[in-house]
Amino acid sequence: MKGIVKTFQRTPQMFKSGVGLSKKSNDPEFDEYSRKFESVEKATDKLLKDARVFSENVLALLTAGVGFSQRFATVFTPIAGEFDLIGKNPEAGDTIRNVEGYSTALEELKSTLAPELELIEARVVGPVKEFQGILKHIRKSITKRDHKLVDYDRHNNSLTKLREKKDKTLSDEKNLFKYEQDFEAAANDYDFWNSTMKAELPRFLTLSTQFIDPLFHSFFYMQLNIFYLMMEKLQGFSSGKVNIGVSGQEIINDYEAKRGDITERVEGLSITHRILSTSRMMQQHRQNSGLTVESGPGVSRASSNASSISRGNTSASTTSGYKKAPPPPPSSKPGGFTPRSTAPAPAAPPPYTPPAASVSAMAAATKRAPPPPPGPKPSAKPPINYVVALYDFDAQADGDLSFKTGDQIELLEKTGSSEDWWTGRVNGKKGVFPGNYVQET
Repeated sequence: MKGIVKTFQRTPQMFKSGVGLSKKSNDPEFDEYSRKFESVEKATDKLLKDARVFSENVLALLTAGVGFSQRFATVFTPIAGEFDLIGKNPEAGDTIRNVEGYSTALEELKSTLAPELELIEARVVGPVKEFQGILKHIRKSITKRDHKLVDYDRHNNSLTKLREKKDKTLSDEKNLFKYEQDFEAAANDYDFWNSTMKAELPRFLTLSTQFIDPLFHSFFYMQLNIFYLMMEKLQGFSSGKVNIGVSGQEIINDYEAKRGDITERVEGLSITHRILSTSRMMQQHRQNSGLTVESGPGVSRASSNASSISRGNTSASTTSGYKKAPPPPPSSKPGGFTPRSTAPAPAAPPPYTPPAASVSAMAAATKRAPPPPPGPKPSAKPPINYVVALYDFDAQADGDLSFKTGDQIELLEKTGSSEDWWTGRVNGKKGVFPGNYVQET
């Protein structure tokens, strides 16, 4: 409770001194020691973090190396036991023979380095944590010294303001005596903590150097031992198998030479490219052949792989066909070209004159009653279109149409894209189905 009261008393002075409205005392000698101590705090935090990161990264390096070798073993034995990989790939014989041994060597190296990593935790991380605890105690003492400085400035400002007041009342005279006593107590407390910090901080900074020095040497030799064990293990594995006395450029050149045209050969495989569905191939074939498909507007059901496309309510004119070219113009026109001919044109026949009997028959025919009007013409039924199922399809939701490969489906509605849902009927059932599962007949 006492600390809370003092915090409220110090808050106005801290605010005023922060914005320059009140006087703030300082000690350059202590400020220099405080900056050095702060740098030691930051360096200790970073040392602790770096020691942990080093141990974690060495372990991660070994774990990644083991995984790397295992994946290589998997790639080089894709169909183990079915054929002789070395016989079919003699240029990769050394790699195929040694990849499993490399995985075993890294597993052994990981087990060997585990105790060394534990030593870093015990001999570096542990002492640094203890040193960090000491720094926290000193930081509390510095904070207390700063609080005493705030109390000193607060009482000094109040006493100075009251002393400079011209017309003092009796109450001011009584408060003046109290302010002088409070200032004297605050000055004594501040002088004690400030003198203690200026005397003890330099000694601590010297001792901290002596404390950190053996930690550095321990950490250095532990790192050296880890690197030595890694080099010894890998050199033992590569002895008689790999020539390690080559430059980086030579490694690159050897890699390019051994790779050869394998990239082009792999890209030449059809399975390395995107395979088009049968319906999409037919659609591209129609487009390349100049065929056009007409479809009416409608409402579509959104598929999971395509954007929303309107479904067309097609009519009998949806069947595709070639656009027929217009007929050629006539061979002669008025004023145009006249074909050559030397033969005279034949004479026109005489006009037709009907006989008398036929004239009387025609007159009798005009007296008959007119024939009855024809009845309504029957409406022509639209042609029925069918599609053939290329794959099996099982209904995934209500309203879907299930069918098997080879079924003939009566096409009721379709859209302009085979990547949409069409409507059809098979075995007396009506529903929707994906257009890229069928082929138009």
